Amino acid sequence: MVVVKLKAFEEIVSKLKGFRKIFILGCELGSGRCKNGGLKEALELSERLKGLGFNVVGVKSPGGTCILERIDGRERSLLKEAKTKGSEVIVSLACGAGTQLIAENVDVPVITGVTTLFIGAEREGRIFNEYCIACGDCIISDTGGICPVARCPKSLVNGPCGGAIEGQCEVDKEIPCIWYKIAERMKKLGAFKSLCESAPFKDYRKSVYPRRLILEEKS
Repeated sequence: MVVVKLKAFEEIVSKLKGFRKIFILGCELGSGRCKNGGLKEALELSERLKGLGFNVVGVKSPGGTCILERIDGRERSLLKEAKTKGSEVIVSLACGAGTQLIAENVDVPVITGVTTLFIGAEREGRIFNEYCIACGDCIISDTGGICPVARCPKSLVNGPCGGAIEGQCEVDKEIPCIWYKIAERMKKLGAFKSLCESAPFKDYRKSVYPRRLILEEKS
């Protein structure tokens, strides 16, 4: 999942200078799951902005703000709703993709109320760890289902750096050396010897920005 973090309230307010009518859009699928931009946080932000004299004309949080049909569908368009209510600016609590999609389809300024951090895994409903950087050249089939590109601070793909101490990373002693974890995993799978094979150079052509995926139509 895409993990986001709410910006400081003061920073959001600083971007709203000159505006009075505000429409807030959250996202239940991404930001809401992180508890940093769903309906609950959107309503809390609304109340704080009202306390400063802003006129919040609408607060919505669809299930997937980065899906165009969810925010600008035929039956109901949240973007048209924002326009008809006279909003001068939209505050988006969606991830970077959702916020940009909003901006592409409205004629008023859109500011983000969150920072998009990483693609991560959720634990215990409150801990989010980075597991993927969407590099475009996935190698986890060869490393026991563990990504060294995202989870090693040096993104090493051919084994550890040699600086780990008792299985802990030398860069961040709070986390385990991911290559130690990979080795342990491969031993359990009976595939440890395969780690002795050198990984090919990463094909960075696959991660040239901006990327896109076009699905083929099924006949």
